[in-house]
Amino acid sequence: MALDLSTYPAYLNSLGLKAPVNARPGRMIPGPPAPVLDIALHLGLGPILFDTPRTRAIVENVGLNPDLIRVAGRQLRARDMWLPVMENLAAPNIADAKKLAARGDRQRAIEKIRAALLILFVGLCGDGYYFYTPMARRANIVRHMRHLHALLRRLSGARTRRLAVRYPGGKTAGLLRLPARRQVGRRRPLPALLAFHPLGSDKDNFDWFLEHFREAGYATFCIDMPAHGENFFGPRLRPDAEDVGAAALEVLALQPGIDPQRLGVMGGSLGAYFAHRTAAVSPRVKACLAYASPFDLSDKAEDQVPGVKECFSWTVGAERTEDILAIARQFNLREAAKQERCPVCIIHGTQDHLCDFSASYEIASRAPAPVTVIPLEGVDHEAAYPSTVELAHPGIEWLNQTL
Repeated sequence: MALDLSTYPAYLNSLGLKAPVNARPGRMIPGPPAPVLDIALHLGLGPILFDTPRTRAIVENVGLNPDLIRVAGRQLRARDMWLPVMENLAAPNIADAKKLAARGDRQRAIEKIRAALLILFVGLCGDGYYFYTPMARRANIVRHMRHLHALLRRLSGARTRRLAVRYPGGKTAGLLRLPARRQVGRRRPLPALLAFHPLGSDKDNFDWFLEHFREAGYATFCIDMPAHGENFFGPRLRPDAEDVGAAALEVLALQPGIDPQRLGVMGGSLGAYFAHRTAAVSPRVKACLAYASPFDLSDKAEDQVPGVKECFSWTVGAERTEDILAIARQFNLREAAKQERCPVCIIHGTQDHLCDFSASYEIASRAPAPVTVIPLEGVDHEAAYPSTVELAHPGIEWLNQTL
């Protein structure tokens, strides 16, 4: 059935959606008011509150064992213990990984590092309402995770190149990662995806979540956006930072073994926003794949969870509420979506509580390019990190037909 973009209800109907979709930002995990939660945690009731089918589904969708919820819940006695508890849960895996690597047991070491990285990732992001780590406290743990990612790539024999990207406002670094040799022919140039990480993430972390795309034969080139990763303390993020993406595409097109005629852009959450904007300005882009993209960061901003507000405030370098809102209004796709000419695929969870599902309609209804919309029924904002087969496969199938 063709997309009906005449009205939002008609759009939902044309997607075949029967269950209600989320229409406003808010909490991913339902629960009591924060002061009540503080009392419950103090009394040791964390596992009862959070070990629910919905929470387990969210955790499982990022690739983590959902039993972690109950284990962490037993240790939490206050919300500010969130990151220390996650670090303590990750520490034994890290210690075991180093011992196993020293003994030459690569596969088991890889499994331990993967488990540790997922736990630390959850420690940074949390749910954005009850639990999250403020950006100012992330620098050391992000640096530690970068070393773990490097060790993981080394142990797994990843085919990775670190590339510098210069753009009009400065410079950044990117990780070009090729599929394993057994998955591609020796002489055929590879299609490649420039990948933009979500707000508060970085190139090393997002690169790790894209393994299924490389298994499908796509090279990936993840870059650090301003105020993220290796640019953590550098210039702040601008709403028109697509010049970073356009410059990265020029670097990518020149790499040996990469087909410059088969370049796509992809991203998750705010990274999807920049994928759209890069597709609007660069003729290099032949396909745009957007997971959980926002449309206008100022829309319904009063309902956004504290963790997202804090992360955005730090990243753009604004503290006063009026300044944050003024900058957020500039982060929108009203005009950029109209400039997209390559095929576009929008993949969005129907229960997304950070970028509600209406964003997919606002983008699709403006883009003059061929647009495919794939709703992920029952999925929340974890779709921004397409690490599991269930999340990655729809995008890969579309790329196989498009790029």
